[in-house]
Amino acid sequence: MTSTISPPDASPGTPPEPRSTVSADGRRPTPLLATRSIRARIGRTVAIVLAVVAGVSFVSGSFVLADSLTSSFDQLIEELVDDVDLQVRAEEVFENDTFGGGDVSPIPLELADVIEQVDGVAIVEPDIEGEVQIIGENGDPITTAGGPLLGVVWSGEDGLTGATLKEGRSPNGLDELALDKATADREGFEIGDTITYVTDTGTWEGELVGTMGTSDSDSFVGASVLALDIPSALDRYDAQGFVDVINIGVADGADPETVRTALTTALPDGIEIVTNEELVEEAKDQVGEIISVFGTGLLIFAFITAFVSAFIINNVFQITIGQRLRELALLRAIGASGRQVRRLISVEALVVGVVGTVIGIFGGLAVARFIVWGFNQAGGGFPTPSLILAARTVIVAAIVGVGVTMLSVIVPARRAAKIPPVAAMRPELGFAAIRAKRLVMGAVLTLVGAAMLILGLFVSPGGTPGLIALAGGGGLLLFLGVASLSATVASSVTKALGWPIARFFKTPGRIAQDNVVRAPRRTSSSAAALMIGVALVSAAAVFASSLRNSIAATLERAVTADYIIQTRGGGDGPTSSFPPVVIETLSDLPEVSAATPVRFAFAEIDDDVKGVGAVDADQAVELVDLDVQLGDISTLSPTSIAVHDDAADSADLQIGDEIDVLFASGDERSLTVDVIFGDNSFGINWFIDTELHDDVTRGGAEDAFGFAKLADGVSAVEGDAAIDAVSDEYPQVEIISNAEFLEQQEDQINQILVIISFLLGFAIVIAVIGISITLALGVYERTREIGLLRAVGMSRRQTRRSVRWEAVIVSMFGALVGIALGTFLGVVLSLAVPDNVISELAFSPVIILLILVGAVIAGLLAALYPSY
Repeated sequence: MTSTISPPDASPGTPPEPRSTVSADGRRPTPLLATRSIRARIGRTVAIVLAVVAGVSFVSGSFVLADSLTSSFDQLIEELVDDVDLQVRAEEVFENDTFGGGDVSPIPLELADVIEQVDGVAIVEPDIEGEVQIIGENGDPITTAGGPLLGVVWSGEDGLTGATLKEGRSPNGLDELALDKATADREGFEIGDTITYVTDTGTWEGELVGTMGTSDSDSFVGASVLALDIPSALDRYDAQGFVDVINIGVADGADPETVRTALTTALPDGIEIVTNEELVEEAKDQVGEIISVFGTGLLIFAFITAFVSAFIINNVFQITIGQRLRELALLRAIGASGRQVRRLISVEALVVGVVGTVIGIFGGLAVARFIVWGFNQAGGGFPTPSLILAARTVIVAAIVGVGVTMLSVIVPARRAAKIPPVAAMRPELGFAAIRAKRLVMGAVLTLVGAAMLILGLFVSPGGTPGLIALAGGGGLLLFLGVASLSATVASSVTKALGWPIARFFKTPGRIAQDNVVRAPRRTSSSAAALMIGVALVSAAAVFASSLRNSIAATLERAVTADYIIQTRGGGDGPTSSFPPVVIETLSDLPEVSAATPVRFAFAEIDDDVKGVGAVDADQAVELVDLDVQLGDISTLSPTSIAVHDDAADSADLQIGDEIDVLFASGDERSLTVDVIFGDNSFGINWFIDTELHDDVTRGGAEDAFGFAKLADGVSAVEGDAAIDAVSDEYPQVEIISNAEFLEQQEDQINQILVIISFLLGFAIVIAVIGISITLALGVYERTREIGLLRAVGMSRRQTRRSVRWEAVIVSMFGALVGIALGTFLGVVLSLAVPDNVISELAFSPVIILLILVGAVIAGLLAALYPSY
């Protein structure tokens, strides 16, 4: 009798063995397993994808916007100077690397007559840009949202400097003018209206005969532009025989290079002739420099958002792996190696990263559009760009999206690979937190990060790319270190934060407190993302408060004048300078005892370009206190100079020494050091007398701002009445008291703080979403516990309240850590800037209170979904 024995895996009555999802080659898990894992946790997957999308969208949007604006401005530049074949201008005496361009002198208008005689020249157009203030229909000076208000020369669409006629016709004669269409529409001006405007030569009226713009915009990048024809502009803008440049159109068939050679021979020394290609390239470089700074600023906030997203991704994977402990252990039990489990987690992260990156790239296009729209709503006047998605943008987006995601799961994947198969039979087995290791690692990262940050900010010479990168890397390590260290104090801090909640809200409060206290690592990880945003807002608040107080201290210490005269808008608005007649008029008032203008110029001193200020020496001594250490400021003359003590030490200068100074006009003077002063709160290390400034300046002097002081015995009411009369006569300026000036500066600082907070708001929103995800995972993890509580009488309302208060405690913990870290960063940044910018530290309790209130609100918002 023969017996047939079936193999064990084929025994009758034995359930079939589950199909292994581990690949037969023993090297990697099948894609099917990763796909099933993602589908089984689709809610969490979507949440992580959103975090990736947020970071990638901001980063890719910043690159898209920079590339698109560069392309649009390049096209605009080519459009505006397309017909200019050659341009005649003053040769730059010395190279000026100061941001925003050099300091080139105007040229004599009489050169136009010489140019007209050169063979091959067909069109000669002198060009001048003037300061102008338009008066609105209500009689008040019009304002802009930060853009300049310019007076320009325009000969219509047939002229060399291109602009598109939108309505009407080109101006012709002293009584006609044109406006950019955006300004005309905003102010309600229509063709045929009489418009009043003020220039350096007086108040004038002209009929609006046309509106202009660019081919795709009604404005010129936020500027309000008033245009006159050439003869009228030379008269109204006070050319005084000088123009900025002379544009040339060559005759048909003439060779521009041949004409250029002839012009070089005909024109005097100190004049240069540039071609259209050179002109376009220079303008593109200048615009590119501005856009680069703008784009870099956006990228900083974009990478902050990506950094916050990394914390959330890492935290979610850490929690989900802990919740999948038994599942992953079962995989190990049926033969999966630790390497295969690690790859499984990595494949899931890769899918999330790729999907988030693809969506984020397209989201970046929307972000770019939104930013342009926002700036235009604020008066930015950006052209509507054709969005450009360059290969570089896609590569960077992939590095950020996929790279951040993959880096975020390195630790969770390694932990998953170490799960022993026995965990499948012992569900109580979990991950043991190595507190000592985290403490050591966090302390090392914090100390190294702080050291790098301080070295990068304080080591001379500061501001170099290498030191900036060192400081940035230090800040990154500092955040990572503090996030790691926060877990060691999370239990005690959250217990203290939760005590009043437990005290006043009874059972829900106590449960919330217990849930947070018993999971310090999760609490710190959840709060870390919020901590980053709060820390940066707090740092900005400390810096802004210190700057605000320093300005107030400077006004109190260094300004003894009663009034400050500045261009309307504070120097960054409609006009950037005003005519000397304003200060002259103030000086003639019997109510005013002293008044001085402050003018600026660039000069080469010791082979280095310096900013030089100019004041009326006789008057300045009563109006400003420069802390003169040697000499007398009133003795400044056309042959002397005042030097700050730091600059004097650097150049080894003493009273009576002579120093050669080369001005932008080409005039070189040997000046005697008559004064050494100690207070450079105005940011100027070199002062000369206005008489010398005017002597070496071509085309007429312009005042940047000024100071005035009331005579003894004149009351504030009498003084204000006299000052207001001058303001009415010259509406392009505003004459304000020290207190009003300080209020303006505070408003500007507050606006910057609001912008910074707004840009950081995206990261903070992502952080709140991260807390919400963590809470939801925590609720899922405590299903049995919550069920037992409900079984012994806990109501739904109490359950929801416990989750909400848990979110509030976590948010407040993140806010407190962020405030502490941000205060440190703000102090370090404030100390790193020169004393003439920030001279004393200050803090803002109001902003700290607002942050804490915001943390409570953020916690309640984060709990909306998990609590239900």
